[in-house]
Amino acid sequence: MDDFNLEKLAKEIVVERLTGVEDAPSGAGEVARLIVTKAVTGTQARQAPHDSVVAVCRGLMSGMLLLGKDLPATAVAILGQMGAVAADTNQDPAELMTWAIEGLAPVASIAGRQTRDAVEEAIEAAFMGAGGVFSRTCEAAGA
Repeated sequence: MDDFNLEKLAKEIVVERLTGVEDAPSGAGEVARLIVTKAVTGTQARQAPHDSVVAVCRGLMSGMLLLGKDLPATAVAILGQMGAVAADTNQDPAELMTWAIEGLAPVASIAGRQTRDAVEEAIEAAFMGAGGVFSRTCEAAGA
């Protein structure tokens, strides 16, 4: 799983750097690009890129939940960076999106059904078809 504790690191970075930041979702997206790129390139010899991406995205979303920030906008900002991550890491962009969604889904579900639905709608509006992937991921996780 997350041998490098990337989830905790990502959450701590969000809480430290984005507390009081007006456009925290965009900041979370930028942090996602930086951390996921470094995590995938730096850990792939010992940890599957899938595990790194899931852990980082779950940590980022958890930090934003703790701060009471806009989770739908955060999810869209994080997913919006996966194309850049794909280019920097030679990973498949569709796989990166799916892995990121696997990290986002449990936190959105913990935030409650209304938030989960809002995240799904925001993802679908920004990335046609990805809302369904998010919904199925939430259901598969039992959330």
